[in-house]
Amino acid sequence: MSGTFPSSPAPSALKIQSYQPTRVSLAHNLRRSTRTTGAQRWVITADWVGLSRAQFAPIQAFLLSQRGQWDSFTAALPVHRSPQGPATGSPVVNGTAQQGRALATRGWTASTAGVLKAGDFIGISGQSKVYMVTADANSDASGSATLAIEPALMVSPGDGVAVLVRSVPFTLALGSDTLESAVAPGGIYNFSLQLVESF
Repeated sequence: MSGTFPSSPAPSALKIQSYQPTRVSLAHNLRRSTRTTGAQRWVITADWVGLSRAQFAPIQAFLLSQRGQWDSFTAALPVHRSPQGPATGSPVVNGTAQQGRALATRGWTASTAGVLKAGDFIGISGQSKVYMVTADANSDASGSATLAIEPALMVSPGDGVAVLVRSVPFTLALGSDTLESAVAPGGIYNFSLQLVESF
């Protein structure tokens, strides 16, 4: 791990992809059969347009220090630093031996509708995988809420471990060993970068 991606200047555009490999086959009668391993990772494409050399240089230097796809780093997605829901309280994992696509949590502000909303990202302290909430979650009178998430939990978290809901850190690596930027007349830099989740 080699640091945190520079937060400024923010990308002009951001594309977020979820990659979930599935094996699909068709029988002679065209019946469809599918298999999946349950694997999933995020792929981020970021574009910067109209940067000056002074703005671009720190980004270029940071990326060069990654030595191609060798190293990894953390970054929070600019548009998703704050959840859509209020996400108030101090949420933690509620119970041990959890698995699957539901995460029991506690520590939210009690009786809050939409404490997190579908499309919010969450992380679990001590783990590098990022999950997406797939349905609005409401906290009950005791401040507990069960979160529907995708993908399924990769590792069962411990009871009382913090649930990260703001500026969720993605652990990323470069998607290619080649860095390329375009310089327009007047020293204006345009740059596109693909990053893949690394956990």
